[in-house]
Amino acid sequence: MTDAIDFARKFLESLHRFDLSTLLSVCSIAIWRVEDEWTSDGKWYGDDDLPPDAAVVVAPAPVDAALKALPPADRKRVAEAISAGYQSNSTFDDIRVETIRNATVEGGVAMLAELIIHRDMMIAVATGGGVRIQDVNDYYIAREARLREALPVDAKYENPHDDLWAWYHYWSEHFGRWAERRHYINQLFGPAVTAMAKRSTLPSPQRDATGWERVDRTLSKARSQFELASAEEDYQAIGLLCREVIISLAQAVFDPGIHKTIDGVEASKTDANRMLEAYIAHVFPGESYKEVRAHHRASLALALNLQHRRTATRQLAALCVEASASTVAVVSIIARPD
Repeated sequence: MTDAIDFARKFLESLHRFDLSTLLSVCSIAIWRVEDEWTSDGKWYGDDDLPPDAAVVVAPAPVDAALKALPPADRKRVAEAISAGYQSNSTFDDIRVETIRNATVEGGVAMLAELIIHRDMMIAVATGGGVRIQDVNDYYIAREARLREALPVDAKYENPHDDLWAWYHYWSEHFGRWAERRHYINQLFGPAVTAMAKRSTLPSPQRDATGWERVDRTLSKARSQFELASAEEDYQAIGLLCREVIISLAQAVFDPGIHKTIDGVEASKTDANRMLEAYIAHVFPGESYKEVRAHHRASLALALNLQHRRTATRQLAALCVEASASTVAVVSIIARPD
C-alpha cells in the first residue's frame, strides 16, 4: 500500500499536479472489484471476467470532501494515478471516495482541501452545477472566514466575494458565459492552491501515536502549525510547542518515587532534563545511557533556542519538530521494549 501511494503521487507530480499529490499524501488508495473487498497488495481476487469497479481513495475530512468536489477531469487524473500506483493495466475514468470515520487532518493539507472545496462550490453555483446558493451560502461564509484567518500570507488568497450572493451579482454583471466564470474562479484561486500544494513539508511522515495523549496531541499540533507557518514568530511558537512535547514526555514516564535524579536535586514538574535523565538511567542503564541522554538534551536545547530566537527560520523549525518527534520515539522504544 505504501509503495502504491508513493508511485501514485510521483505519477501526479510528474504531471505537475502537486495539488492532487498533496491531497493523496494523507489518504489510502485501493482497487475494488465488483464482488471483492479492496486489495491491499494491488492483486485481483475472484472472477477475472468481472470488470474492475473503481479506483478507490480512502480519505479523512476535509480531504474526502475536496476529492468529491473535484471536476471530472481531475477525478480521472487521480484514477489514472491509482492505476499507475498499482502498475495495473486497468483504466478508470473516475474515483470512488470513502471517508475514514472520525478522522480529520489539519495544517497545510486541510487548508488546500478547503481551498478546493471553496473554489469548486463557487464554480458549481455559477455554472449550473445543481447547487443552489441558499443551500450552501452559510457553509461558504464559514469557510471563507477560516481561510482568511488560517492561510499564511505567502499563499496570496485574495477572494473579494464575502458570500455567494456577492459572487452572484458579480458574475451577473461581468460574465455571461459559464466558461468565463469558471476561468475567473480558477485564476482567483490559482496562486493560493499552488502555494499550499508546493509548500515544503516536514521531511518524514508523522509517526504512530504513542498512547501518551498530551505528547501525541502537542506533537501533532506542532506539525500542523509548521505547515502553515510563514514568519519568525510562527516558528518561535513551534519551538514552544516542541518544548511542551518534551516536558509532557518526561511527565509521562517519570515517577519520583522510583526514578532518582542524577544530581540528587528534586525535579520540578517542568524540569524535563532531570526527569528524563533519571528515567533513562533507571530503565536503560549501561554505556548507551550517555548517548540516549545526549539525544533528549539536544532536542530540548534546540526547542529552547528556537523559542527565543527572533531570527527563527523554517529550516530550524523543521529540525526542531523532527528532533522532538525522534526523542518521543526513542523514549517510547525504551518504555515498550517488546
